[in-house]
Amino acid sequence: MIDQIAEINLKTSMVKLPCLALITALFFLSGCSTHYTPSEVHSFDFGWKFIKESVENAETPGFDDEDWQEVDLPHDWSIEGPFSRDNPAYSRGAWLPAGKCTYRKTFRVPSEKKGQRVVIYFDGAYRNSEVWINGVFLGKRPYGYVAFHYDMTDHIRFGEDNVLTVKLDNSEQPGSRWYTGTGIYRSVKLITTNKLYVRVWGSYLSTNESDADQGILKVETEVKNDYPVDKDFSIRYSLFDPEGNVILTEEEKAHLSGNEHKVFNKNITIAHPQLRDTERPNLYELKTELLTGDQIVYTEANTTGFRSMQYDVDNGFVLNGKAVKLKGVCLHHAGGPLGSAIYKRTTSRQLEILKEMGCNAVRTAHNQFSQAFLDECDRMGMLVMNEAFDEWEDLKSPATFTEEGEKVRIPVKFYSHLFKEHSDRDLTDMVLRDRNHPSIFMWSIGNEIDQMREEDGLPIAKRLRDIVHRYDYRPVTCGVNGYSWGEFPNEEAVSALDVAGYNYVTEQNVLDQKAEFPERKMIVTECSSAVPFRARGEFYLPAQNPNNTTLPYEHQDTKKTLDNRNEYEAGMAAWRAIAHKPYVMGQFIWTGFDYLGEVIPYSWPARSASFGPLDLCGFRKDAFYFYQAQWSPGLDMVHVSPHWNWEGYEGSIVPVTVFTTGDEVELFLNGISLGAKKHDLARVEALYWDVKYTSGELKAVAKRDGRVIAEKSIITAGAPKSIELKTRRTVMQANSQDVIYVEITLLDEKGNFVPTADNLVYFEVTGPATIIGVGNGNNLSHEPFQANYRKAFNGKCMAIIKPALFNRILKRWTFVCYLGEDSFHPGSFFHR
Repeated sequence: MIDQIAEINLKTSMVKLPCLALITALFFLSGCSTHYTPSEVHSFDFGWKFIKESVENAETPGFDDEDWQEVDLPHDWSIEGPFSRDNPAYSRGAWLPAGKCTYRKTFRVPSEKKGQRVVIYFDGAYRNSEVWINGVFLGKRPYGYVAFHYDMTDHIRFGEDNVLTVKLDNSEQPGSRWYTGTGIYRSVKLITTNKLYVRVWGSYLSTNESDADQGILKVETEVKNDYPVDKDFSIRYSLFDPEGNVILTEEEKAHLSGNEHKVFNKNITIAHPQLRDTERPNLYELKTELLTGDQIVYTEANTTGFRSMQYDVDNGFVLNGKAVKLKGVCLHHAGGPLGSAIYKRTTSRQLEILKEMGCNAVRTAHNQFSQAFLDECDRMGMLVMNEAFDEWEDLKSPATFTEEGEKVRIPVKFYSHLFKEHSDRDLTDMVLRDRNHPSIFMWSIGNEIDQMREEDGLPIAKRLRDIVHRYDYRPVTCGVNGYSWGEFPNEEAVSALDVAGYNYVTEQNVLDQKAEFPERKMIVTECSSAVPFRARGEFYLPAQNPNNTTLPYEHQDTKKTLDNRNEYEAGMAAWRAIAHKPYVMGQFIWTGFDYLGEVIPYSWPARSASFGPLDLCGFRKDAFYFYQAQWSPGLDMVHVSPHWNWEGYEGSIVPVTVFTTGDEVELFLNGISLGAKKHDLARVEALYWDVKYTSGELKAVAKRDGRVIAEKSIITAGAPKSIELKTRRTVMQANSQDVIYVEITLLDEKGNFVPTADNLVYFEVTGPATIIGVGNGNNLSHEPFQANYRKAFNGKCMAIIKPALFNRILKRWTFVCYLGEDSFHPGSFFHR
């Protein structure tokens, strides 16, 4: 059993270690000396035992778990499948299994640590977690998205084996409107500290009064003295700039009586800070140390960023004195083929892709996300609306569709039964854990809450709002729906929010609200995307169905027109409604990526929703380019849709759509001009041509002020003959939770993308790495996500690679993929 001490920052009492260290001789990492400091954070992600059932007496230290499966965290066993009509999670849970499970981990805390505090920290476990240490029950947290921690000090056997047991129960299904996963799906940390320490989540950093001339950092530090005697000590603050240089160190004397705790306040001022915004996400670090005499007894590090945020009735969201339109997406917590067991690299890749689309904000729909997710948003300059709940007291019974297309409502037991007892604590813990993240610009206390239309919505909204403001200054909103179909909310409850959040409003709704409530601050918390219900690469010609009737579900078409270009209109209208209204802060489209579950308006065999401009693997759909054009108007780009492989439809009309940031586009078919059209980005529209199909090259040339800024060609491809591999990085860190995403594209013999290819692709990895997930973005596929093969879907598929656990830096690994045909050229790459 090997474990690794990671250098991490959990924002508050999670401590940045000066070096890698060891917990016990059982957890050995070569090349590191054993060094025990007063404050340490140990990764607890490796070396767990697991079984898919709730095992009686498994919490007993002497219990025999020899035959259990060995797993590392993060771990989601639901994603392993299989897909089945009989799984009670139904379409909402992607037809995947869920249920009970048990985890055990044996570890040692060295005898030298006796007298220290020992805390176990979970960033999330789904759900109904129960935790024991050495047979002693520590506690239960029903809500599967919150972080929690327990002090184990009194029950640790220093220098001996200890057993940590976790039982989870996700058996009551359907238990959510979307796929949740089951397991300890986020990181676990073991924390050891002095008995004079800063409480978990006990540091609070605020910088919102800063400007270019002066940075003001307000610090609250909640210190606890667990010794029975009085303690005189010092609190030392050291501030590091974004380049890692110490720019300030200040120290203050303090005193606590035995078993006392107290909040100490400190104001730190610096001149000319490097302000933080979406393009320059400058991060400072504050190191806080507790000293008794000259001895450092506790250390922690927190990141922060200097900026000011205002929320203006007339100018919307104002960052550092400049109005910023929020171009946002809603995200669910799962990571496609990995289920809910996602890694930091999963998040950073998602954010990279979203930023390429022009996105500058995300909404955590509809629950607290991982610490790692927010860390990456901090690092990359993504703004975050941090959302707590999908239900209050009222149970939701969302629409679901049978295989015959009948619309039915099936209740989901998600959070309503927990709300009265647990919402105060869950929301408090969420705010305390996350409030130091400079990426967060707003809190949301709910999504599409029925009680916001009732009398009791007002007192509940006020209670939740006040909990947030007890611990943080940033405004509170709630995603309120019903305006567009006439089921209006309790306007008193909406007015109790700091910012009114609107789900699915029309432009007329926006105008009406502004006229009726001129002093109300407004944000569109959720709206339609430009590609509802369509899988990547799926297009249909009017000639395929001249009567314009509904195609079978297998075609993944909407129940609207077969003219593909009209499908973008819902997203266009949503952006058009607010793009030129400065008083509306921005919008969050549903969703950024396709996601598992909630397959409306379909049923079996569909297992994932297809609302996003990006598919389940993060491959771009054509709608991606609509948002790129609208949200990145300074970018030189043009995109043509659909593909140009329509064998058998020669002479039929193909509706062609072009997105661009130019002011004019000329379209060519096999070198012959089909005419030029003017384009005005401010009108929020695309350009359209009706083209008679003939094979060859369709080319769009975009201009701005008469100058060519971009060209795009789509070419009729032949049969697939080779593979192109792409990855955003090739280096992985050994003994880590690092991953690499390999994107596989099928090409013809001339190197052209084959947009209709569906060949079965095999994968191999040699060297110290393994394939942990595969996918292709096909919402109908029931192939396993854990495999060494995948059919291409419309020319693309993916493999996800993780380093093996061993005791040296990863020097070399090789990835190869191939098809069975002799005439097919395999793709490969390696890292030295």
